[in-house]
Amino acid sequence: MWGDDLESVDWRRLEHHYGTAEDVPGWLRDCASDDPERAATALSQFDVAVYHQGGWICPAAAAALPFLVDLAFGAVHRRAAVVVLIGEFVDEAARVEPEWVDTAWPEALERAAPRLIALLDDPDPAVRREAARVAGTDAMRRPEMAAALRRRWRAEEDRVTRWDLISAFGRFADPDITALLHGLLDDPDPQTGLAAVHALARTEPDLPASRVPQLVAACRGPGIAAWKDSAWFGTSIVDRTGQLLHHDRVAAAEFAVALGDGAGMRQAAVLLAQWRSAAEALHGFLIDRLADEDAETRFQAAYLLACVPSPHAADALAALIDDTANAGTGGHITVSDAAVWALTRLGDARSVQPVRERLAGPHLGFASAGEFFSATPGSWHGFWLPAVDEALSPLTEYAAALVPAVRVGASHALCRLLGAWGAASAPAVPQLVALLGHRHLEVTAATAIGDIGPAAADAADELRRHAPMPAAAWAHWRVTGDPSLALPALARAASEEDLRRLGDLGPLAAGHADRLRRLARSFDHGLVRADAAYTHYRVTADPAVALDVLTEVARPLADGDCRPETITALERLAVIGALTAPVVAIARAVLDSPRRLSYFGGWNVFRSDERLRAAAATVLGNSMARPAAPVE
Repeated sequence: MWGDDLESVDWRRLEHHYGTAEDVPGWLRDCASDDPERAATALSQFDVAVYHQGGWICPAAAAALPFLVDLAFGAVHRRAAVVVLIGEFVDEAARVEPEWVDTAWPEALERAAPRLIALLDDPDPAVRREAARVAGTDAMRRPEMAAALRRRWRAEEDRVTRWDLISAFGRFADPDITALLHGLLDDPDPQTGLAAVHALARTEPDLPASRVPQLVAACRGPGIAAWKDSAWFGTSIVDRTGQLLHHDRVAAAEFAVALGDGAGMRQAAVLLAQWRSAAEALHGFLIDRLADEDAETRFQAAYLLACVPSPHAADALAALIDDTANAGTGGHITVSDAAVWALTRLGDARSVQPVRERLAGPHLGFASAGEFFSATPGSWHGFWLPAVDEALSPLTEYAAALVPAVRVGASHALCRLLGAWGAASAPAVPQLVALLGHRHLEVTAATAIGDIGPAAADAADELRRHAPMPAAAWAHWRVTGDPSLALPALARAASEEDLRRLGDLGPLAAGHADRLRRLARSFDHGLVRADAAYTHYRVTADPAVALDVLTEVARPLADGDCRPETITALERLAVIGALTAPVVAIARAVLDSPRRLSYFGGWNVFRSDERLRAAAATVLGNSMARPAAPVE
């Protein structure tokens, strides 16, 4: 395809993500192969090395761009995929900071632009769609591109490509294009109208909320399946339509309820994760879905009712205790698992027997570890059940009936669960003691024994034998009241866990005050700073350091910025009874926020928001009893 042109580039002097670019010409030649497997493999190898995961437009990318454009026109196979890759480079170059874009890239793209425009007239509709996607990128937004899109619009007959052209139109601030899009809003083809709503929503964000019935009709219509071939949306069209409404809680709830199927459940999840008030609007919808014919829908409804509990759902949830239909979420998760969890969140006694059966049998029904992943506000990444300790810790009232069923095995989560149930877990202490010699479990087991407290006194001798381990030394103090092992073991406490153990010793650890003060004021890890400051208060009873540091750590909450350390800081301030004006202002902002506050996604959105609201309510409840102190 290129003769000696490829060799005219000194690839050895160029770089990609894995080093020198000398392998690039071989990949490019193979991309032009008439062997489809060879071409696909080569494109994948090129993608991995030269684009990788983005973040850098490397020198090899700029040098390869004209050859990629040649492939987009002349390759035997994978031409549309080549245009997709070109679009990824173009997008990434506009997204990253300028210092991460090779200096040769802007000129290379400028030279390639006329040929990229020409791809809008390619005979293959898949290539034309991808070209329309590239046409809508920031770097390609120019008058000649707008003119080319209008020209192609007049000639285009492929239905899906027309929708992608409409999507590209939405990136241009051109009065004629805007008028064209408004004229398409009520097109006889519902999907064309849907595309127009998406295109106009960039500059008219309130438009989608005024057209919810139209959006629902399009998303539920038979034509929606054709979007899978769209370069702009693919199979995400329904979810992204819901995203257009996320700023309007009423419209978003109306859209979710009207969709009604799995797509409606996903929209409900996103809405609930974003807005606190959405629960009231969606409870009825979720309760109705508990009787849906589809098992996955029943599971998701029960799951969301665990996230936002409603007493009105209790009987319908109890009716699903024996629903062993697979939820389709992977593994052997059943509808019953979500229903039982939702009942535990309500504190409903009907959950006790099925929980006992799960603890004693082969099907635990909950995760062995929690899922912690950061998530942007209002996003939703799946219906993952919580870890067993997260789900069952609230059942302290029923712990005496449940502990005999627990088989700890090698489960950190079950160790933590026994610790959370406190003295009621005394019958399971031998299981925990047996784990003290297991390197990967002994800290968790010792911590659980310590949380059980004096009821685990029979474990004292074993704990003494493991006293060099801070968790065991602390647990020995918890079960015996003797601090002689714990004080030296925690002398250098600097982790979050050991700082909390040191704080449990109270005035007995007052000798560590100076070190704790330095740690709280100088350490660069927010959680450690918060715990060091709070521990200083616990061992000295002097709140000054804690108030200063914890207020600083919690302050981002006033602007809706939630991180793990901000939650801890506000909870500590609530315990201290801090009533300075800044703390009261932070608490008021937390309670007044219409949005849920969280750092982690999934079920943790709701748990974090509940923790913050409880802490804020405690602070403000205290402030009602006595006025906030001014800032000194």
